[in-house]
Amino acid sequence: MFGTMVRHEFKNLLREKMTQMMFVMPVLFGLVVRILAARGVIAGDSLDLVSVMLALLIGMFFGAAAGMSLLDDRDDLVLYSIQISPVSVWKYIWLKIAVTYMLALIGGMLVVWISGALSMTFLQVLLVSALSAMQVPFTAFLINTFAKNKVEGFVAMKASGFLIIFPLVGYFFLDAKEWLFSIAPGHWAAKAVQYIALKPAIDAGAVSMNLGFFSYIAIGFVYNAAFILFTYRMFKRRNSF
Repeated sequence: MFGTMVRHEFKNLLREKMTQMMFVMPVLFGLVVRILAARGVIAGDSLDLVSVMLALLIGMFFGAAAGMSLLDDRDDLVLYSIQISPVSVWKYIWLKIAVTYMLALIGGMLVVWISGALSMTFLQVLLVSALSAMQVPFTAFLINTFAKNKVEGFVAMKASGFLIIFPLVGYFFLDAKEWLFSIAPGHWAAKAVQYIALKPAIDAGAVSMNLGFFSYIAIGFVYNAAFILFTYRMFKRRNSF
C-alpha cells in the first residue's frame, strides 16, 4: 500500500507542467550561476547573495508545487475518496509532503554542487538543503489554509513568495538588526549560507556574525518545525476530512 501511494504521488507531481519544471530548475539554476561566475559576471558579494537566493528558492518552489498538488487533490475530491481506504487522509497528506520534501532536499544539494558558488562540505550542503526544504510543508499548508481553489491557490502562492524578501534584506545586516528579519523561516538557512561565504573574513577577524553556522542551522530547524506545526494546525482546523 505504501509503495503504491508513493508511486501515485510521483505520477501526480509529473503530470503538471509546473511540477515538471521543478525537476530541471536545480540543474538549470546551478548551470546558469556556474557559467556566470566563470565569466566573472557575478563575483564577490553578488555571488554570495546569489548563493543565498539559491538556498531559498529551491525549497520555496517545491513547497509551492506541494501546495498546488494538495489543492488539486482537494478539487478532485481525492482526499474524500481516501477516507474509505485503510490509510487515513492525514497520513496521505504527510506522505505527499514527505515525497516533495525529499525532492527539494535533492534539488537543493544539486544546485549547490552544480553552481560551485561556495566551497561547502557534504555535511554543510546536506544541512542547508534539509533546512531549506522545510519550506515545503510550511508553504504547502499555508497555501491550503487560505485557498479553496486553484485561483486562490496561485494568489496564496504569490503572497507566500514575499517571505523571501526578509532573508534577502537580512543578508545586508550582520549586527542585531538581522533579528528584525528572522521572522521569515528562510532567514536561518540564508544566514547559514552567508556564514560560509564570509568564513575567510570571519577567521581573519575582519567581520563577525551573531551566530555560527551550526547555531543558525539548529535554531532554524526548531523555528521551522514550529512554523510547520502552526500552519498544519491551521490547515487541519479549516478542513474536516
